Amino acid sequence: AKVFKEAGYRVITDLSNRSTRTKILAQKSGIEDLGNLENIVLNSELILSILPPEFALNNAINTLKAFNNVNKPSITYVDCNAISPMTTLKINKIFSSSSINFVDGGIIGNNPIIENGKTRLYVSGPAVKEVLELDGKGMQVKHLNNNIGTASGMKMVYASATKGTFSLHAAVATVAHSLNLTEDLFKEFEDSQPNILSAMEKMVPRIPLDAKRWKFEMDEIAKTYSEQGITSKFHEGASEIMELAQKTPIAKETRETVDKNRTLIQALDMYIKALK
Repeated sequence: AKVFKEAGYRVITDLSNRSTRTKILAQKSGIEDLGNLENIVLNSELILSILPPEFALNNAINTLKAFNNVNKPSITYVDCNAISPMTTLKINKIFSSSSINFVDGGIIGNNPIIENGKTRLYVSGPAVKEVLELDGKGMQVKHLNNNIGTASGMKMVYASATKGTFSLHAAVATVAHSLNLTEDLFKEFEDSQPNILSAMEKMVPRIPLDAKRWKFEMDEIAKTYSEQGITSKFHEGASEIMELAQKTPIAKETRETVDKNRTLIQALDMYIKALK
């Protein structure tokens, strides 16, 4: 929202049923709250759906209802959520009998301010003209092809490697801690695999902050793998690790309030306690 506003766009949203934290962040970013989806549809040319993945389908259904309640010939809707190609195709079907132009999307990278405008929004589908106008306006928009499901597939395979690895590192470190091998294992990693140790120290204490939505993302990735005939068990396991992370006290913190001085060992103590 911040980078789009800096590029001269009007950014609006519906903050009903959102958390106090989200409302504060939106206000700080200068996003206009129009109160309901009907107003969003009426005042928008382009809707970007960016939510925890479990809400993607309902948001599409509610947007269609709002569209049908207002007098507007068409609008472009981009689903940017971390959902499987199969879920994306369900959303495409929801819109198929309307004049809503549906675009499949997937965001890769940190937020556009951290990435200095290099966050990637991958899109696919035939109706990408309007969203491509956002390219270079605070983020990069990359059109893969005209097939709905390609962009969400790109997000799934990418996140299966990154967040899948985060969850594996959490599992490895937690088991080592449970076996009283933490010090010896970390010394071995320091000598032979320093990149793994560095990644563990960076991410394992922070996983609980996003574990609630990442759990559903792992579920969507598992569906994607299964649909392609590849075992879904890696990411079913990753989903279980996210559930464990959710049970730690860290999960009650936010990116703004998280203890930045918490060590990996301190975090692992919490994982073990949650496990028990």
